Formats: sequence, C-alpha cells, structure tokens
Amino acid sequence: MFPENQVAAYSREIDQLRTEIGMPGGEEFKWKPSKGSWLADAGGDVVKSARRRMLEIAGQCGVRTAVVIWDRGRADWDKEFAANEILSYLYERVERELQTTDERGVVIADVPGGGSKDHAKWLAEALDLTTVGTAYVKPNRVVMPIVTAPSDHVPHLQLADLVTAATTAAVAGLPHGLDLVELLKPLTRRNAYGRVGVGLALVPRDPFIDLYS
Repeated sequence: MFPENQVAAYSREIDQLRTEIGMPGGEEFKWKPSKGSWLADAGGDVVKSARRRMLEIAGQCGVRTAVVIWDRGRADWDKEFAANEILSYLYERVERELQTTDERGVVIADVPGGGSKDHAKWLAEALDLTTVGTAYVKPNRVVMPIVTAPSDHVPHLQLADLVTAATTAAVAGLPHGLDLVELLKPLTRRNAYGRVGVGLALVPRDPFIDLYS
C-alpha cells in the first residue's frame, strides 16, 4: 500500500536499482526468477542484494503491507474458494489502512493466470468487494473496482510478489524468508498495540497470531 505521493518516487528508485546492478529494463524482479532470465543468471548474491534493497526502498517510501497466508495443511479448501477468501481478507486490510490514514485509494492486482475467460471471471468475482464489501468492512475507501495490470509493467506489483513470498517463507521457517524478517517487519500494518496481527493474517485463524511481532 503506497502513499499517493510516493508512487512515482518508488518507481524512480527501482529504476536506479536496475541501473546499479545492470538489470535490463524489460526484466521483472521476481522471488523465483524464470530459468534463463537475467536475474536467474546473475547469481544468488545479486538476487539477495536486490531483494533487500527493494524492501529498504519500500520503507523509505512509507509502504505498508498486508499478507494473507493460507495454511493448506489445516484447511483443505478448493483453490478457487481459497483464492476468494484470501482476497476478502486482503481487501479488508486495505480498507482499514485507508480508514486509518483517512485516504481514498485504488487496488491494482497482477493479471491472474489463465486465459481471457478466467481473467473476466476473476474481475467479476472481485467486483462484489468494491460494491458490497465483506461482513466486516464496507467499500467506503476503495473508490473503484479492482483493476489488473501485468506485473512486468508495474514495479509496485513486483514488490508485492517479493513481500508475499518472503513473508510466507519466513512463516514457514525457510532461510531466504527469515533473512528478510527485519526488513519486512517495519513495513507490516500494525494494530494499536504495535503488533502485526492486522498485517499478517493466517487462514484459518490459529494460535500463531502475532507471529514475528
């Protein structure tokens, strides 16, 4: 979640990062770079350094994050149902952040996998959130339907990929995620008591509330 006056600033800083590491303009920052891509061939040290720098830039730009993690071992949901549940949880956190900061906002998502029919179906299902809301929040702050854009064109979506993957890896206890915890924590939405329970949702709810608080 980017403050309006920092959207362009983040893009400029990421462009500078690309220049510093010699990364081609058309290359996408991804948690798991595609085989044969420039980032994959650059080596682990470059990838790790780029990840850390992206999170540092996000912190400088006042970014706030929220991640929803589905524990498949504890909730054997159909993937489509799980996707809708996760999106609802995430939407609630966006609305609440906008309420906290007394701002209005738009939500941009990466283009979902599949063809045009799948894309249209996803947008139609997401429309309910911005017209009806959920049982806990109403669509008062998100001012238009959720829109999509290809992540290779939007560096802010590439940051979302990094934050989601790194947070999930940290919760799972994996080294690549744990190495970034101290950079992830300052970005995470917190409640009035300073805990990350509002910025890290584990679905279904379980005893691990405020993990890494």
